[in-house]
Amino acid sequence: MTGKYAARLLLWLSTFLPVTALGCGLRVVTEDLPPYQVVYEQRVVAGSAYLQVQAILQAAGLPCRTEVLPWARAFDLARTQPNTLVYSLARLPARENLFIWLAPLINADYRYYSASSAVIEQIQQGKLPTEFTAVAVAGSMMDSTLQQLGFVPDQNLILVKDVNAQWKILQLNRAQLTLAFEPDFQALSDAKVRQTQFYASRQIVRQIQLYLAAHPQTDPILLQQLKAAVAQQAQQSVPVNAPVH
Repeated sequence: MTGKYAARLLLWLSTFLPVTALGCGLRVVTEDLPPYQVVYEQRVVAGSAYLQVQAILQAAGLPCRTEVLPWARAFDLARTQPNTLVYSLARLPARENLFIWLAPLINADYRYYSASSAVIEQIQQGKLPTEFTAVAVAGSMMDSTLQQLGFVPDQNLILVKDVNAQWKILQLNRAQLTLAFEPDFQALSDAKVRQTQFYASRQIVRQIQLYLAAHPQTDPILLQQLKAAVAQQAQQSVPVNAPVH
């Protein structure tokens, strides 16, 4: 291959791949999910899950930058495109064979949240949650869980593109419920949402672990590097499923 042809090929590839994908051999995708992935100007800048993933990538010698995408898009890329990593992905039975599960990042207790204390009180007193309208990020674990609980899109379930829209819909009372775990309201973009008092149910609706995962056809050499890095983190007494401070 001549130098001129190689340069043209690289230029052509760059129109389809993020710059960081060419540099590290992997595409790493996530969503805005404070306090675990905190996004500023379309870049992940903080959060316990982000720091854990960065530590793993650094230990693996892979200089990758995380892309921030709507969750449905991030999930679809990780499911269909080899050499793609995604976090923080709920490990569910239906997904078990769709990904290589590299490292647990978060232990999540999901509860109902509402801008109305009366709604939460009614649920805790036995009223069916499906008698209210819920909101969730499309394609997320919250979306699938709410549908399993009997919520139906376009009937009593509103689907939105990201976490900021999720809480805005709740603040505007277009929906009365959502599922979440330890939300960081101060990291949300809308000032009115940040100033709104939200209420959580006492009961846990679902417990689940969120992971760093890879497409099953990811380069075996890169997977070996990542698995060795995860093991190295554990040997250094920095558990990959605990926040990094």
